[in-house]
Amino acid sequence: MADHAHEDVVEGILIRLDVKDLIRCKSVCKSWHSLITSPRFISSHLNRSYNKDRHDNKFGHRRICLVNEFSSGYFLVGSCNGLVCIICVGSCKLLVANPLTREVRELQLPSLIGSPLCWGFGYDLSKDDYIVVVGAEVGKFQTCFKVLSLKSNVWRVIGDVKYKFITKIGMLCNGALHWIVEDQNRKILILSYDLSEEEFKEIPQPEDDASYKVTLRSYLGIVKGCLCTFHRSRFDSSVVDVWLMKKYNVKHSWELLPLDHKMKNDIVQFFRLPADERFSYNVKHSWFSRTLKHIYVQSLVSPHVNVTPKQYTKVGSISILCRVNCHFSP
Repeated sequence: MADHAHEDVVEGILIRLDVKDLIRCKSVCKSWHSLITSPRFISSHLNRSYNKDRHDNKFGHRRICLVNEFSSGYFLVGSCNGLVCIICVGSCKLLVANPLTREVRELQLPSLIGSPLCWGFGYDLSKDDYIVVVGAEVGKFQTCFKVLSLKSNVWRVIGDVKYKFITKIGMLCNGALHWIVEDQNRKILILSYDLSEEEFKEIPQPEDDASYKVTLRSYLGIVKGCLCTFHRSRFDSSVVDVWLMKKYNVKHSWELLPLDHKMKNDIVQFFRLPADERFSYNVKHSWFSRTLKHIYVQSLVSPHVNVTPKQYTKVGSISILCRVNCHFSP
């Protein structure tokens, strides 16, 4: 009974620590290592991290950004539960990594008729699995999609959709990925892909409001946990006309944020790969300047789902798969 009570006290203390401290604690003793690496503890710590960020009055969102994204040839596909997905079109590789634990899993891009046109990354709650989605243009207003789950590690075709994709990165919200698309009638729409139902759906928009508009210059983002649309001014790239869908998939819940609407600053955490050997840093930006960046949460979640990692190379005291370094600011 006393031992059980002692274990509860230890867990209650450890669950409150940041990931960088928990990594150190794993080496204290076998029982701590076993606790910290258990699925139950990882899940509980993830939920606590979400709640901590959600109720922190010092900032609005925690977001993540890949340094020198376009010039390096790597692109950040998405972020979910502390994992990030990075695509390297030149080498046809995908990386799924936890930047804090420095675990990296390398995957191969699927064979596609064309180059990857759009992509996304998210979590399927119904299967407790992480999903990578890649689309390639196979004809005018026709895009073929393939998906990979980390548990199966197998790419499969989910079908074609008859849209031209305006935005490339699927914005994750409410268990679905979202893009701005153009249909064959030149109508601009918001298209979603539900990761659990594996279905594409059009998101209802407030067509009866003359002030609402989504154009070829529009973007999608996440504000206050809700999907939003906005576009940038042609003169100074400032964000204008931010519309927020306060209730997901409800047409009449779209709301225009007033120009004088005050938002808290976001924390944007930068990371580098693969060659840089120095840690990046935290930077605070005003909320609108990083609306395009993915929401991030610090976690112990591993990309090695149903996989025993192989070919590790020691870098300092951290094991990194295939010599791919994910440098992250603590």
